[in-house]
Amino acid sequence: MDEAAERIRRLCTAMEDGEFHALADEAGAGDVVARLLTAVRGAGGAPSALVKDLDALDEAMATLGVGPVTRPERAYRALPGTGGGHPVVHAWTCPAAVPCDRVEVAARDAGPPRCAVTDRPLTSVQVRT
Repeated sequence: MDEAAERIRRLCTAMEDGEFHALADEAGAGDVVARLLTAVRGAGGAPSALVKDLDALDEAMATLGVGPVTRPERAYRALPGTGGGHPVVHAWTCPAAVPCDRVEVAARDAGPPRCAVTDRPLTSVQVRT
């Protein structure tokens, strides 16, 4: 149930936004949120039902354009019949001799963010995906 616990934490964080319930209602997931809250607050239920509701909430919110709420990030999947080619992503990374794991994707013309530890601009890198 570790995955469910992580997803519930993400749900809790998302709910701190005052617009969350309105967005869930707009996405048609108000009843799903109500079931999740009932389960999490102690009414229990089968763990499989909890995960099913978490998945349903993510799908509804993604359909609305918000993106998944309880998953850490979207996973890239190529559309069927596409492929070939390797797009390049431009990113900024830590410039320190012992770098942290900071990576920022930003428009190249915006200029690099600065590292507060080294007081230097982040390093531009190109990553083939």
